[in-house]
Amino acid sequence: MTLHTKEAMDEIYGIFNEPLKNQDESVTETQSGDESSDDDEDAYTSCGESTGTGGISCATSEFGDETTAADFTLGTTVLDHDDVEEETEGDDTDAKSVSAWSDFTESKHMPKDRQRDGSEDENEQSEDDSFEDQERQGNPKDHYDAELITPTSPGAPASLPTRFIPVPPEDYDASMRPYRDPVQAANNRLPFMTPIVEKTESSIGMATVLAQKDYFSSKTPSRSRGTPAILEDDGEPCSSPFTDLLEQAIDGSGKVTKLALRDSKPVPKEPVEEPKRKPLAAKESIKPNGPIIKDAQCNPVDESIRKIILQEVLPPLSTFEGYYADPYQSYSKGADIRKYTKAVSKMNKNASDKTMTNLSIAPTLSFIGTDRTYTVKRELGKGAFAPVYLVESTSPPPTTDENAQPPVDHGAKRQTLEAIKMEDPPTPWEFYIMRQASRRLANSRASSSIISAHEMHVFADECYLIEEFRDQGTLLDLVNLARAENSNVMDEQLAMFFTIELFRTVEALHTQGIIHGDLKADNILVRLDATKDAAWSSEYRRDGSGAWSHKGVALIDFGRGIDMRAFTPNVQFIADWPTTEADCAEMRELRPWTYQIDYHGLAGIIHNLLFGKYLSTTVERGAALGTKTYRIKESLKRYWQAEIWNEALDLLLNPLLHVEGEEGGKLPVLKGMKDVREKMEAWLGGNCERGVGLKALVRKMEDAVKRR
Repeated sequence: MTLHTKEAMDEIYGIFNEPLKNQDESVTETQSGDESSDDDEDAYTSCGESTGTGGISCATSEFGDETTAADFTLGTTVLDHDDVEEETEGDDTDAKSVSAWSDFTESKHMPKDRQRDGSEDENEQSEDDSFEDQERQGNPKDHYDAELITPTSPGAPASLPTRFIPVPPEDYDASMRPYRDPVQAANNRLPFMTPIVEKTESSIGMATVLAQKDYFSSKTPSRSRGTPAILEDDGEPCSSPFTDLLEQAIDGSGKVTKLALRDSKPVPKEPVEEPKRKPLAAKESIKPNGPIIKDAQCNPVDESIRKIILQEVLPPLSTFEGYYADPYQSYSKGADIRKYTKAVSKMNKNASDKTMTNLSIAPTLSFIGTDRTYTVKRELGKGAFAPVYLVESTSPPPTTDENAQPPVDHGAKRQTLEAIKMEDPPTPWEFYIMRQASRRLANSRASSSIISAHEMHVFADECYLIEEFRDQGTLLDLVNLARAENSNVMDEQLAMFFTIELFRTVEALHTQGIIHGDLKADNILVRLDATKDAAWSSEYRRDGSGAWSHKGVALIDFGRGIDMRAFTPNVQFIADWPTTEADCAEMRELRPWTYQIDYHGLAGIIHNLLFGKYLSTTVERGAALGTKTYRIKESLKRYWQAEIWNEALDLLLNPLLHVEGEEGGKLPVLKGMKDVREKMEAWLGGNCERGVGLKALVRKMEDAVKRR
């Protein structure tokens, strides 16, 4: 960068405005070059000083002042100022700069009082007599009256006198002083200030700065020809020939080392292999915290809502163990499976028919990502879009290779018989809800009441959910067994035991923001794990000790499950499908709902256990306008615990009337459910041995299931 002060500029202008010395004085000064005064040298600053190149004369102007050290050394033919500068009357065209380093022109960058034209006063011309005389003697033929020009300016004379500089001897040592030689300085002085030009930067003249203050926002804006000045400082240092040396001087520790001033040769760079980018997992992106669905009202089972949740959930679904998705490939096994299971069902119904032909080979399923194979045995249940099949799950024999990777354990013990749920159209929603429920419940007691989901394989045409299989049937099966054997309903002790297990499980799910969405007796599996008789206590224990934790229920079919954490806290759901008596009153009456769907389903299961029939309710108008109270149509038996059952059913059928003591005064009614459950546990603990006893009733059900 070149810095100018007002004092220095005034002093330099004064020096250049002095008249040129006559010929005799120039010769005298040439002979006494070494004796020139320090004041004369200090009054002139050359471009060599500015750029640090050390040349004899490298000032560049549009008047031909371009005699460089390289030209002098090589004996190149250069143009003399005395032969170049001529005047022309009537031509107003600006002479353009020939310098590759500057955009300077006289008409644009010099003050008007310093420009040369035909109207200069006589005093100034008289001061320049010696300069003009040399000009006319150098070019007597052509008197070119244009503005001051450079040798390559358009319109310049075709042939101009030249001066030949002899090649210096080999032992010539060119002067490297920061100022010009007096001999050259005497002949090269001009009557005006020439712009100081650097190779990488363009200094701005004072007149330009004063005239265009708004255009330039920096002292020396770096710019190339034809490009606008840089208006803002980008924070980068100006270019410098010492950049490479500075990089060498500072080591990795930040300390300055000794510079090695020597010629540096460019070191060829070895090709650096670009590191391979690890492919991002599906939907692996940073997402803001908070609810995913921000709608105040929506249909939670809508496919578009579920798709958004699956895309935005954290951690991503693709990171779940056992999840494998290939949405661009079709598996096309559904038709073969349906054909085979239909033939098996027909053969079982006509077992006495000896004309039945042998069945075809059972379909075998194998999936990428797991080494297990699944052989279809029979159909367990059939829904509208998702039949469930019993399969035989086999894994390859253990290898003897010590370096072999152990099989992946997805958190649940695998069994020989497992269940596969095939869904068309494919969706991983049920797998997602089941895994979220298991993860949030962790190692709590309620986690054993959720069926385990081992794997999920999603294809373009269908998907396969591999689940834990339990062969003891559902609560609906137990109700039917009780009615068939006793011509009566289930014993109250056994009904209260299963109700307690259901309350505990639903409480835990709602606490973690999970709604099952389809609670009914045929979606509740019986969980009666085998235990040693000595370890199983005949006294009921609410904490699960005495092997009572091995007895209970297991929830299945989370296809209509809802993750409340994906919605805003005050969300209200709406149902846009045809409703039945199995749906809650809010759905039937087109009112908003959330947890009511599970409470109504739970009330229906209790009704099945007590009466052996489906729930049917009646409406009672309250004293307040618009209030309703729902009751069951059947009457409880007089020897039942009517107070406890009425309190439980009233809570489940009218949950909004019991939110006063709940957190925030809104659903879910966790406190109310806990109070009812504890009352049931207290009564069952005190009456578990009445009659044949609760343990005997549970064992009787186990035996009936085995026989079936």
